[in-house]
Amino acid sequence: MNARTLLSVLTLLLCGATSAWAKDAPKVTLATPAGGWTSNRVARITGTVSDTSLGVGTLSINGTERPLPLRGGSFDISLVLSPGMNVIEVSAANASGVGRAKASVFAKVPKLDLRVVLSWDTDGTDLDLHVVEPSGEESWYGHKETKSGGSLDVDVTTGYGPEIYTQANSQAGDYAILVDYFSDNGNAQTEVKVDVLLHEGTDREERHTFRHMLTRTGGKFEVGSFTVKAARVVE
Repeated sequence: MNARTLLSVLTLLLCGATSAWAKDAPKVTLATPAGGWTSNRVARITGTVSDTSLGVGTLSINGTERPLPLRGGSFDISLVLSPGMNVIEVSAANASGVGRAKASVFAKVPKLDLRVVLSWDTDGTDLDLHVVEPSGEESWYGHKETKSGGSLDVDVTTGYGPEIYTQANSQAGDYAILVDYFSDNGNAQTEVKVDVLLHEGTDREERHTFRHMLTRTGGKFEVGSFTVKAARVVE
C-alpha cells in the first residue's frame, strides 16, 4: 500500500468516526398526554424518538422509572395514574447524550389503596402478573376483576411491561405476587421487578420492591409477598 492509498484509507476512517461522534442526542417528543387534567384512570403514553436505532428508553412517572420499549422510533404504553398531579417523563440516550420530554397531568380519579406494577428487562417477551388476594381469589389476565374490587388494569404481551393490578380497598391479610413466564422470545433469562404501593398518600404509606430472575418458561413463580395489617376503606 503506497502513501497516497494509506492516506485515503485513514481519511475515510476518520470521516466515519467523526460522523459517528457527530450524531445528535435523541430528540424525544411526547404526543400524549399533552398535560392538563383527566378523569381517566388509565393514561396512554405515546410519542417519538428521533434515533430510530434505539430499542428501549426510560419512562418515569412521579419518580418511579421503568423500561420503555421503542419500536421504529415510536412508543405507545398505558399506565395507571395516581390521584392528583402526575409528572410523566420519557428519556432516551445514545452515545451523544440524553433526550427528554415531560408532561404533568392532574388526574381527577378515585384514590387507590393498593397498586402492584410488574416490569421486566427483555423485549418481545410475554410475562403475566398474578396477584393472589387474602381471600385466595386470584387476579390475572384470564380473571381480571375480583369480588373485592381488585383489577388487572394493564396487560402487556410484547416485552418490558408494565402490567398493573390495583385495588381501591385493600383487604387485611397476606397477598402473594406471582409471575407466569409465558414466552421468552429466545431470551435466556429475564429479570422482573415488582413495585408495590400501599396506602398511597397517607401516614401509613408503604412501598415494597421485589426482584427475581426468571430462567425458564412454563409455570408460575412467586416473586414476592406482603401483608396488609388492617383493611382500609378509601373514600
